[in-house]
Amino acid sequence: MNIYRIRILCAVVLICSLSAVLLSQSSSSQRYTLQQINDGIQNRYKMTDDATAEFDQHVRFGFSRIEQAFKGTLWMAKPRSYRVQTDQRVFVTDGNTVWSYSEANQQVLIDHYKEDQNSISPERFLLNLPKNYFTSLLQPEKLGTISAQVLKLTPKDDRSFIKSVKIWVENDSWMVRKVQIEDVNETVTTYTITSMILNTRVPRSLFTFDPPDDSEVVDLR
Repeated sequence: MNIYRIRILCAVVLICSLSAVLLSQSSSSQRYTLQQINDGIQNRYKMTDDATAEFDQHVRFGFSRIEQAFKGTLWMAKPRSYRVQTDQRVFVTDGNTVWSYSEANQQVLIDHYKEDQNSISPERFLLNLPKNYFTSLLQPEKLGTISAQVLKLTPKDDRSFIKSVKIWVENDSWMVRKVQIEDVNETVTTYTITSMILNTRVPRSLFTFDPPDDSEVVDLR
């Protein structure tokens, strides 16, 4: 899991937390405008200081068509602090330094946290949704027994790593059920948030990383 997918995952968590705002503002017969959705996103983001989420991730790699499935946990806190942990990898940043630990390789990569105009941190992805993305409403779909609206986001910047994002939103409850991201390598990553809690004062100690004694440390700073 690389820095791009980490940032997308954090954005997905905040998008999922948006559903409570939409539910409180709506009725099942109301049709939403982009401005209403954007206002809901910004309101939820302003009210969210930290989050802890359990997630399922499915990846289909573009060229090889190999598929992988993972379960993991994400902790995040403002500003720009993330920790993503799966059985295979731990990714941690405090907004200044990035640690990426592979248990299989027993290797830790350390680098500066980098963000530019094309990056997809939660702050940029959520707060600039209308400006940075073309948004369209696709045909409704069924997810099992659930009827869902499907929203497609396409970045305006043709240099973006992201090719498109699709979001499935359950009718009436307005809960985000599924988020699918396709990147420029035609790799498709699907996230399902299985549980999430907000504003629990996540310890700041989670956003630093001490390499295990038996690991190789590669410092790229």
